[in-house]
Amino acid sequence: MDTSLSYLELQNIAGNKAERLAYIDFKVHFTGSIKRNDLNIAFGLADASASRLLSDYIKLRPKNLYRDPSRKVNVITESFQPLINIDPVVALGMLSHGFNKNKLIDNPVLPYARIGALTNVLEREDVAKITRAMFNASAIECHYISSNSNNHKKREILPLSLLFDGRYWIFRGYQRCEQRPDKFKNFNFSRTTLINELDVENKQKPHESLAADSAWNEKIPLVLTLHPNLTEDQRKSVRKDFGMSADSNELILTERAALLWILKRRWFIDTREKTTTENNEYYNFYLKNREMCLSHV
Repeated sequence: MDTSLSYLELQNIAGNKAERLAYIDFKVHFTGSIKRNDLNIAFGLADASASRLLSDYIKLRPKNLYRDPSRKVNVITESFQPLINIDPVVALGMLSHGFNKNKLIDNPVLPYARIGALTNVLEREDVAKITRAMFNASAIECHYISSNSNNHKKREILPLSLLFDGRYWIFRGYQRCEQRPDKFKNFNFSRTTLINELDVENKQKPHESLAADSAWNEKIPLVLTLHPNLTEDQRKSVRKDFGMSADSNELILTERAALLWILKRRWFIDTREKTTTENNEYYNFYLKNREMCLSHV
């Protein structure tokens, strides 16, 4: 049974300590550990104050942590029960941009609505297993529902980096026991199921790290021109949407090679050799330097 609290409920119990206790819970849940130094950095606490705060947390959740004396760090236990209920999408956002207590309170400054918000797309504990493995450079075992492969067998993956394409939360990972030469791939969080965290002996090896991912580390310039099929009114709209000057027909940017396929889909980029007015598909741009980018899109 989920006994986690809302942030406001935690405030009623802990008063002005609520934010710091929520941070400890977030850090333990989604990275697997917490150190006094983490509290020093986040809140400017001295070691003695940080130790007292950790003691306060343990009083509320006595089975959530154990002290690893060799690493001088407090580590998550198998019996962990979240103190605070954090939506997995909110957690991924804070892992990317930093902890923010305001994200835990549904109290926007201005009227706000999130369009097409779906519930239960991401499982909180599945997300936590993946992000803990990413933080600790260790592997997970899982099944993955791929849209371009019939391989639904168990996979061993090392999660490496978080991605958000404006719609989906994705992680870059290294897949072990893959027959193809390129073992670095992008995986949707929502399609990753039956996840198990593997033991420490399954730690990341140098050739499995993000530093060894050539497509991640290679930056490729993109030369995009306004698509010839756009009307003049559509051209004006695209220029505004993408921050182009009023008389510009070309947009140049640099992106990681591993992410070009996402940009192609989200920005409606035509990568065909020749454009034609007979095609009914809508495009914002034509990829002018397609030969340079073709292997990645």
